[in-house]
Amino acid sequence: MPIYDADPINYEGVNGHRYWCHEPFSYTGITDIDERLSGFPVAVFLPSHRPLQDTPLVIGLQGMCAPYQWNNFIIPTLTQMGIAVALFDTPFAGERSLVRTFKAVVENEIKPLIDRGISFDTQLLLTVFQQTALDITRIHQFCCEKYGISHRLGLFGVSMGVLFSAYTFTAHGIGERLLGTIGHADISAFANSWGRGFLPDLAASPLGTLAEIILAKVQPQIKPVVQMLTLANNLKYSDKYAQLCDPMTYIEQVQLPRRVRFLVGADDPIVNFKNAQACARCFPDGDCYVVPGLGHGNSNFGLKFTDHVRYFLATQLGDW
Repeated sequence: MPIYDADPINYEGVNGHRYWCHEPFSYTGITDIDERLSGFPVAVFLPSHRPLQDTPLVIGLQGMCAPYQWNNFIIPTLTQMGIAVALFDTPFAGERSLVRTFKAVVENEIKPLIDRGISFDTQLLLTVFQQTALDITRIHQFCCEKYGISHRLGLFGVSMGVLFSAYTFTAHGIGERLLGTIGHADISAFANSWGRGFLPDLAASPLGTLAEIILAKVQPQIKPVVQMLTLANNLKYSDKYAQLCDPMTYIEQVQLPRRVRFLVGADDPIVNFKNAQACARCFPDGDCYVVPGLGHGNSNFGLKFTDHVRYFLATQLGDW
């Protein structure tokens, strides 16, 4: 994968390097869209007080369509612990998006696809999962070769980023530790809680199709919403592409001492904490911590989400 020379950056008071990567890949078969999705930034930050050959790496992924800068808050915590950090934009996020609003509103991000007759379905989502896993593999290899750091790798994800990281961890055997916040690795359970029960079923039904046709003439912006609900339905009931996306399909490939930990909120309206607990129990060494008052990136009381995540990373990587 071509990786172009770095520009100096500074996030949260830590100096790093921003690279630009570009590997042409056919996501949709439409040249200009695929070109926009194929190039992306990678930001790398190194600790200053540890020999590079002893320095492990954590690659962090944000939620669906969220720019990598939303994970900047983990950089000081990890580098102060002597751990390197790499962040990058996944397809449809940040500088790899089709609209580049940097607001992580999925319906807005996929609207250019819908406008050109391309479905954001489970087949396309599987392509995104597969390419993200390949990106992680290549970024890890690049960091090891460029900086001479240890091959020890942890994968960190937030929300949908947990599923992307988990797929890489289970299906491709990449990473020694999987650390997920406000998310888990069971894609059908995630889609069920995210889709709010009956809504995906309705959107995928003939009634939903009829409603989409009628409403599209009056309110065209409704089409991406209906498509996301249909996607949730197909993930919920696991069509063939959804099964291939699901990290749990490959769970038997995860063996000790590889470790999985989830941090979720008791008040999360999108991720059901009981699903996260059940998912964690499926791994040979898995656990899930439930935080009272924590929602999906916000807190109803107590510490802020970012504070909980920093503590979570410190405790789970303290021996690194």
